[in-house]
Amino acid sequence: MRYKLLIAGLFIVIVGGLIINTLIQSNQPNQNPSETVNNETPDNGDSENNNSQNEGRFGLGTYNTEEVVEELLYIEENTEPIDEAYRKKIFVTGSTGGLGQLTAKYLIERGHEVVVHARNESRAEDVRRDLPEALGVVIGDFSDLEQTRQLADQINAFGTFDVIIHNAGVYGAPSEEMLNVNSLSPYILTSLVNKPQHLIYISSDQHLGGNLKVEEIVSDTPNINYNDSKLQVLTLAMTVSRYWPDIQVNAIQPGWVPTLMGFHNGNTTTPDDLRAGYMTYVWLAEGIEEGTDATGKYFFQSEEDLNVNSVIYDAAAQDQLIEAYETKTGTSFPRD
Repeated sequence: MRYKLLIAGLFIVIVGGLIINTLIQSNQPNQNPSETVNNETPDNGDSENNNSQNEGRFGLGTYNTEEVVEELLYIEENTEPIDEAYRKKIFVTGSTGGLGQLTAKYLIERGHEVVVHARNESRAEDVRRDLPEALGVVIGDFSDLEQTRQLADQINAFGTFDVIIHNAGVYGAPSEEMLNVNSLSPYILTSLVNKPQHLIYISSDQHLGGNLKVEEIVSDTPNINYNDSKLQVLTLAMTVSRYWPDIQVNAIQPGWVPTLMGFHNGNTTTPDDLRAGYMTYVWLAEGIEEGTDATGKYFFQSEEDLNVNSVIYDAAAQDQLIEAYETKTGTSFPRD
């Protein structure tokens, strides 16, 4: 009897030991390095590296929205160079953020020589970091017309451009700043910079709610709003097209898109497509596709937009606008 009890006891101890050992092993972490690296580390590591590399790029939350930054990264990863025969030298004003930076980035990735513009040295540092392949950076604040005049010399130092895109603009600013940046500065640069093969001005469908207000342009206390300034610059484009029939001159309205300007009034959505907006700049600037040989036209999403204020085609109104510009700025327009 004692012998049977001893055997039974030993059996219980052995079985119990085996069970405990199995439980301990099952709770040990997997120490196989090949399994850890292959199944988990590569994916997580790549993601962390990418996030680290992209963190803080392109001024997220400071001078660019999330939508713009995502599009800049998309351009970087997906844009193929153009054939050398089609490459151009292009200048883009207001190219430190938003549509201007998207346009400059795309054109650079395509292989064009692109000169970018910043309003001050701080923003110039930003764009040098964001677009290191740019041919150069010029600096000048369009709210100060004397700086605009000096900027013309910086631009001309690069020689004659194939394309100049007058993109810089402000929204929600005081009247004088609105006039200087959106209207007078494009006029001054058009008058003082070497004539390119193609001039592109940026307007807005809000020009439909504006008035030309030539009397306000010459006033010491101008009453100019955004809509007025965009009608003025669109009329300027059509006037230059009439005065200079030997080159291409066009205008674009990029739409209401998710840039900082698009979100200016606190709205969180915009109705128009961001890529279609800046790609209209690119489409016209490259001038390869059908329809890009036009002049004296106004475009939205790579198609002519006929919904315009008819005053932009009025020769008398055009001449009055140029006269007001000349009086205000002291800069004459070269009519030939």
